[in-house]
Amino acid sequence: MATIPRTEPAVAARPGPSAERLPDFAGVDVGVLAARTDHAVLGEVAALLLRNWPSADEAVAYYEDGPEKALH
Repeated sequence: MATIPRTEPAVAARPGPSAERLPDFAGVDVGVLAARTDHAVLGEVAALLLRNWPSADEAVAYYEDGPEKALH
């Protein structure tokens, strides 16, 4: 009888943050995007963003909301 060599599955690298920087979409006009897109999912996401977008006087951020607080 022939012996078949045993192979172990490769161990995947642990997930972690990518070194690649994310693109900056700060200048995107979501209202224009929602009006111009014919992509069903992108249109729904843009519409949801616009529905939940606070006005300039409602938008706030607190120091306690920072990511470093969640890590401690």
